[in-house]
Amino acid sequence: MKLSSLFGAGFAALAVIALSACGGKQDNTVAKVGETPINKDMYLRRLELMPTPISVAGQQTATAPAGYTTLVQMIREQVMLDMAKEEGVLPTDQQVEERVQREMKNNPQIKQAITEGRLTLDDYRQRVRVALAEFNLRTKGVTVTEQEVKKFYDENKRGFYRPATARVRVILVENPAVRKQIDDDLKRGFNFQSIVNKYSQNPVAGVQSGESEFALEGELPNTPDGKILQRVRNVLMNAKPMQVTDWIPVGGGVVARFEVLAKSAGRQLPFEEVKDGIREQLMLQKGMQTNRDLNLEMMKRMANTPVEIKSETWKKQYEKDIEELKKTLAQIEPQQAKPAAQSAKPTEQKPAEKR
Repeated sequence: MKLSSLFGAGFAALAVIALSACGGKQDNTVAKVGETPINKDMYLRRLELMPTPISVAGQQTATAPAGYTTLVQMIREQVMLDMAKEEGVLPTDQQVEERVQREMKNNPQIKQAITEGRLTLDDYRQRVRVALAEFNLRTKGVTVTEQEVKKFYDENKRGFYRPATARVRVILVENPAVRKQIDDDLKRGFNFQSIVNKYSQNPVAGVQSGESEFALEGELPNTPDGKILQRVRNVLMNAKPMQVTDWIPVGGGVVARFEVLAKSAGRQLPFEEVKDGIREQLMLQKGMQTNRDLNLEMMKRMANTPVEIKSETWKKQYEKDIEELKKTLAQIEPQQAKPAAQSAKPTEQKPAEKR
C-alpha cells in the first residue's frame, strides 16, 4: 500500500474475508486507537458506503483492499478527534447538531440519503464531527470580523448568484432495441421511475441512469460537448415539472430522456444566507498563513499513536505503513527545521569602517 493511502479517503468492496479475523463474537471491536475502540458495526456501515480507493503508480492503477483502507481512515479520524480534544477545540454535540441541520437544509441530497436509509443520521453526525474538528484545528486562534465578511460578499457578489436549475431523472441508452422497449413501456403506462429502475438493473442493456441538478443558466463552452449541453438545456427550460422529454441525442450514438422532477428560478443569494460560509472560507485562508502545518502534525500523530488491530494481516500491513511513514517524516522534518532556524537567526551587523 502506498503511503498516500494512509491519508486518502477511499475504498473497494472486498473486506468480508478479513472480518472473521477481527475478533470473536464476544469482542465487538476491530481496532483500538489509543484507548478508543473502533466499533465493528460502525466499521461495517462505513464499509458499505465508501467508494473504491484507487492508487496510481506510474502508468498503473491498483485497487486497495476495502477493509484495510476503511479501517485506516477511521483510525485517522480518531487521531484527529483526539488531537482536537487535547487542544480544546473538539466540537460540542450542539455544534455538530447545528451543522448537521444546516447541511441538510442546504443540501437536499443528504436528507434524501438519510430518508432512504443509504446513510444513517448517526453516521452523518460522525462525518460532521470530524470535519468540524479539522476546521477548528486549522483555524485555532483565527478571527474574521463581520466587516471583512461583508466586504468579501460585496466584492464577489456575482459569485453568489444561484442559477436556475432543473432537478431531473435521466436515462441514457445506446442500443436502439432497448430504446424501443422503453418507448413501448411508456406507451403501456409505466411511469418513468419504474422504467429507470427496470433497465438500470440490467448492465447487459448498456443503460445508464440517475438523478442530477442541471443548470439552466450560465456560459457554456463553444465545444461539441457545450453544444450538446445547450441542446439539453433548451429542452429542459421548456419542460414542466413531472414532464418526460423526448429522446435527445447526446453524442456517440447515445440518446437521453429526462423526467423533470422540479425546477427552481435563479436568484441572488442574500448576505445572511451565505455569511457563515464566507467567514469559514476566510478563516481557513488566514489559518493557512498563520497556523502550523496540520497535515505534517497529523503524520506525526499517526506515526506515534498506539493502535491495536485485531486482524493479524492488517496489523502487519499497518505496522509496515507506519514504518514507511516514519521514514518519510525523518526526511521531511530536517527540511522543515531549516527555514525556522534561518528565520530565528539574528542578523549579523558588519563592523563600522574606520575612517
